[in-house]
Amino acid sequence: MGAPEYSDSDVEAMADTLATLVAGGKTLQGAQAALTYVPAGLVHAARVLYEKRLNLIKEIPDPDFLADKHRKVGFWYSGPRHDDVVWPTLKARLLQELPAKAVEGVDAASSMVIGLGSPPGKETINTRGLVLGYVQSGKTTNFMSVVAKAADVGYRLIIVLTGTTENLRTQTQDRINDYLIDPCVSIWNPLTTVDLDFSVTTSANAILSNPSMRSIAVVKKNPSRLRRLRNWIKTASATTRQSCPILIIDDEADQASIDVGTKRQSTINGLIRDLLGNPKAAYIAYTATPFANLLIDPSVEQDLYPRDFIVDLPRPDNYFGAERIFGQLEAESLEDPVDDGLDVVRLISELEVDVVRPPRNKTLFEQWSPDVPEAMDAAIRWFLLATAARRLRAGQVTHSSMLIHTSMLAGAHEKTAEAVVDHLDALRAELVNEAPTAFAVFRDLWDSESVRVKADTFGNEPLPFDDLMPHLIETARAAKVIVDNYKSNDRLEYDKKHPQTAIVIGGNTLSRGLTLEGLTASYFVRASSAYDTLLQMGRWFGYRMGYEDLIRIWMSSELKSWFLMLSIVEAEIREEIKVYEAEGKTPAELPVKIRTHPQMSVTSAAKMRSAVKAQVSYSGRRVQTIMFNEGDSDWLNGNITATKNLFGRLIHQGHDENELEASRRGFQDVSADDILDFLDAYKVHDAAKSIDKDAIRRYIERERSEGDLKRWDVVLMEPLNGEEELDLGLVGKVRLLRRKKMYIPSDDGTANLKAIASTSDRVADLDVGLDFIRKSLNLVSTDKITDRQLLQFRQLRQKSDRKGLLCIYPIAKDSDPRLDKSALEPAESRRVPLFAAADVIGLCFMFPDSRNPRSVVDYVAAKVDADYLEALEEELEAADELDEEKAVQEELVKA
Repeated sequence: MGAPEYSDSDVEAMADTLATLVAGGKTLQGAQAALTYVPAGLVHAARVLYEKRLNLIKEIPDPDFLADKHRKVGFWYSGPRHDDVVWPTLKARLLQELPAKAVEGVDAASSMVIGLGSPPGKETINTRGLVLGYVQSGKTTNFMSVVAKAADVGYRLIIVLTGTTENLRTQTQDRINDYLIDPCVSIWNPLTTVDLDFSVTTSANAILSNPSMRSIAVVKKNPSRLRRLRNWIKTASATTRQSCPILIIDDEADQASIDVGTKRQSTINGLIRDLLGNPKAAYIAYTATPFANLLIDPSVEQDLYPRDFIVDLPRPDNYFGAERIFGQLEAESLEDPVDDGLDVVRLISELEVDVVRPPRNKTLFEQWSPDVPEAMDAAIRWFLLATAARRLRAGQVTHSSMLIHTSMLAGAHEKTAEAVVDHLDALRAELVNEAPTAFAVFRDLWDSESVRVKADTFGNEPLPFDDLMPHLIETARAAKVIVDNYKSNDRLEYDKKHPQTAIVIGGNTLSRGLTLEGLTASYFVRASSAYDTLLQMGRWFGYRMGYEDLIRIWMSSELKSWFLMLSIVEAEIREEIKVYEAEGKTPAELPVKIRTHPQMSVTSAAKMRSAVKAQVSYSGRRVQTIMFNEGDSDWLNGNITATKNLFGRLIHQGHDENELEASRRGFQDVSADDILDFLDAYKVHDAAKSIDKDAIRRYIERERSEGDLKRWDVVLMEPLNGEEELDLGLVGKVRLLRRKKMYIPSDDGTANLKAIASTSDRVADLDVGLDFIRKSLNLVSTDKITDRQLLQFRQLRQKSDRKGLLCIYPIAKDSDPRLDKSALEPAESRRVPLFAAADVIGLCFMFPDSRNPRSVVDYVAAKVDADYLEALEEELEAADELDEEKAVQEELVKA
């Protein structure tokens, strides 16, 4: 008689039983042993199915993740079970709103996060994880999916920490109500509402001891609320707390949660750690800007460093991020064009920046009366035009928003709002009364902008201005000004039944997490040199289906240059996570790499009130000069002389300009002393953030003492063809590259070329083509090669000591010698001609991976404006005091 056969439904049900036992804290073997009453064949078939489900989730190609080895081995979640309630309900809702493929991605990513965490039945839970998304990219949908699955598997108390403002908490609570609580009302016990943050409620013991009840609280990161929540949980008995699994989701986790030295931050960090001091508490941070989270000291076990796992969510299709707007850093090869992004950024003059930014002095601030200057006027007009165009295209009225962000200070928002209201009233009156010049100004703006970003590029319908006119008047009538800060009584509510046309003026609320529906125009001058803060300010990132051509951003030239660099650092951090995953490394090994990035000096400085010592490593990095003093002939000629002297020295030593493997001219096995002498003579722009000559010198010397970087290849990066020539002391003159500069006006004559190197320059001294490298790396011809792959290829060929590579880029002083500088009209596009006083010499130092664990060198990071930080702290403390008063009132009402 053969073995009995079991139906698919029997096997699936038993696999779910195994999954339930594992979630309850048993090992898989223990769960199997507990099923002695079940036929062994059915248990075996169920285990095979369970492990198959488990591996399907573990081996999902997206998202990328880093995990502690115990987390990888102990991955326990096999996916949703047939008797789950919350996730299937949420999934059905998401399928009504999103493409099936997108929901599939959310399902996979949230299962990955749950599985890398701890089973709720485990005796102790002490998880620390990080999920890295993109600004305005659907992180909330992902963490709601994690919450749904956590509730289904047995987590009893779920705490969602939002930003520091009530508006953001309200918006998050509203979404959680809509998507999670209301559809499964019998499952949930909400501890907060849209109107009420956490305050003392029913006995914690009665609530938390009930294994079938799921409690959820959406709480601001505010000392008074977190203290109340901590104390309330403590009122439960030790037995209850020992049996109650808690999941803390920290949204916008880089804000307020991390202890960076201020009293308020330290308090909030301490209170979150107190919550995590419960016997079974898991912490999952969500952020789009991991800079600060990855600077936490991982050796402090009770802190919030994501030591267990880091999940990098894939960038969604149709997402407008930093690279889409500001472009890529470089092309694959020297001859390829560079993508400079969409032509959607408009510059605000420094004069206007001074007008709209409030004075720091309190007396001067009280006297300050802002108006609406030229660029802000253009931004408001464009918002009305773009909103009218969206209405016409869609055939309906939808939410449309404009952001004005000039300061973090609430008082400045009120004054700016008064000026904007008056200006909007005047524009509205001109349109309604059909003043002769009113439509002409709008027409000129529409026509000029429509040419710069064409609608049909995105498959959208081009619209003539005459078709917009009736909708323009309707839009102007509907537009209103909303101030959004802790003092404001205005509430930014996006009711589905009542579409908003809103010009929103604010600071901290708008730069952190708050979603601005249908954001079309942004006016942005606030100064911040912290990468994490800057990236979060990018509220214009996100999904813009149907109006991709209508997005516009007004910002200062300084901010534009920061965002260019920011997009590079963000991409590199995500690439590091992928590399570390491929190399089998853990999250604990990541912070050193992130922390020592040459560009991270800025973030480190922004987290402190005064100059701080930090460390930098150039291991595996490429460091290039992109900023030059365009009008300073002595400065430029000094670098030409330094290059000529280097070449002369090398030839005198017996080197030959044609001794490289590659067809390019250059020198092989140059001593580190010659490189350091050249570095001393070469002048770097004062504003260059990533190329610190002293730090590079000390790094090379440290590596050389360990046996690496003793020898360098030097490559002259001439173009294949070039009319202009420069004498650098070689046989025959040097052909010159042509480069345009970024359109970033400056008073000091700085030319920013964005990038001079291309990806393939990493192997410029080798006689190999990209096709050969692709083949060596098992890539297909359409695969884009990354710098990391080229570095790996290079190091495979250098088995002994590791050489450095210095690429020298000779750039013609005039990017187009046919142009007459005096005859050119003022331009505003992404690139403009270079008119340097002399030819430009650019450098790119390309470092191999260091084999020296002590390869970092110290530097002193810049000071941050202490007055500004103090003013901001005062505002936050004032907001906390107001919230404390509100909490006391709520408790009196409940009593």
